[in-house]
Amino acid sequence: MQKWFFLLAVLPIAATARPAKTPQSAAAVQTTPLYIQSKDGFRAQLDEIAKCYRAGDKQKERYLINEFRLPNSEEWFSEHLGSAQSAELAARYDRLFSNFAESLEKTIESVVANRSAELVTELGQGNGEKPSIILAGAKTSGIVSVKEPHLCYGHFAIQVKKKPSASWADTFVYEDGMFRFAGFGAWPFWVWEDGSEGGGPKGGSFSEPPILITRIAPMYPLSARASGLEGVVILHALIDKEGRVKSADILNGDPLLAQAALDAVLQWRYKPSTLGGAPVEAETTARIVFALH
Repeated sequence: MQKWFFLLAVLPIAATARPAKTPQSAAAVQTTPLYIQSKDGFRAQLDEIAKCYRAGDKQKERYLINEFRLPNSEEWFSEHLGSAQSAELAARYDRLFSNFAESLEKTIESVVANRSAELVTELGQGNGEKPSIILAGAKTSGIVSVKEPHLCYGHFAIQVKKKPSASWADTFVYEDGMFRFAGFGAWPFWVWEDGSEGGGPKGGSFSEPPILITRIAPMYPLSARASGLEGVVILHALIDKEGRVKSADILNGDPLLAQAALDAVLQWRYKPSTLGGAPVEAETTARIVFALH
């Protein structure tokens, strides 16, 4: 598969048509791009969705949005992040893409409904950053939360979350003749090996992250207290639409402290994450510090 990370400047979307199809062999057809591998190709892919909405062709509009999905996410994750977690990441990618597709659909429809001008891509590099190239075998701790689609006064934009070595270009890659949503950032769903803060949907007009409102302190295990054990336990938590902790997994921490931390986090309550004003499930990272005073 081809891999391509790119940068775009603020430019109006041109009416870039797909190249006319000519008779070819089966092998040639499989490698012919539907969109050219350039900024014009990316803009054309977005603009075609907007044209379908203007024409009232909802079925084709959603079909084209779905074309942003990685054709084989498990294979892609295995190639870029290693095979150990590829199946788990692919399963989470399905949920992530569903949220992305809904947000993109609302964004484009809002833009078209409120502006008669052509759709515009506002895809800035920001602060002179170079794109973060994800190499094969890169650890998941190297992936950072960066951006998501949102509405910005008649522009389709990628909102960049300022993180070290992050670029919005991480969100889309060029695969099998089209641009695909790779999933780095909009809703962090990685196992954060370095304990970095995750969090549900980030920024943007259509989403709000979950907010912790009730934090239950853990019981300090007697065995850990007696031995003078201190430490930090890091957990990955799934927050449901009601703000309850649906499940939690221990990522790092001493076994003598981990169960007490898990018992506490399962009692925490959040203001649920929202997407387009509606509650949605979200994932976050919780840290509990055990310290003797």
